[in-house]
Amino acid sequence: MQYSVFSQRPADFSPSAEASGCYIEWDGKVLFLRRCPHKYQGSFWGVPAGKLERQETPIEAVIREVREEIALDIDNGTLENIGILYVRLPHQDYLFHMFRSVFIDEPSIELHLEENEEARFVTYAEAIRLPLMVGAKEGLDHYQSWICKKTAK
Repeated sequence: MQYSVFSQRPADFSPSAEASGCYIEWDGKVLFLRRCPHKYQGSFWGVPAGKLERQETPIEAVIREVREEIALDIDNGTLENIGILYVRLPHQDYLFHMFRSVFIDEPSIELHLEENEEARFVTYAEAIRLPLMVGAKEGLDHYQSWICKKTAK
């Protein structure tokens, strides 16, 4: 699929949808999920994410999506907003809001098997070798860059 991802909003960008995703970190690794084959972008990997519902904020959406996809409750007080990517598909522009949640102890993951069929904590090097969903590589690169800037302070 042909697509473009931008870190800065393009002049002609006109989003018709928004999504939120969460980089759930434990032991220096990030949680990736493999979509069920029958779903949109089936068999591809990405972080827990989904579209915002009507009247929902990006943070409300990411909390809901994480709960729905992996039965994990995350506290919005511990969520870090790591930015927005501007995604352009052939017939749609959308915003991708990114958040980070760090766990000291391994979180208990319970997959919602209608959505995803596998969950795996992976390093950056492992993640980029996976067949990734549209924009997942660019999101992962943004996440890594954000982590590097944060630790350099």
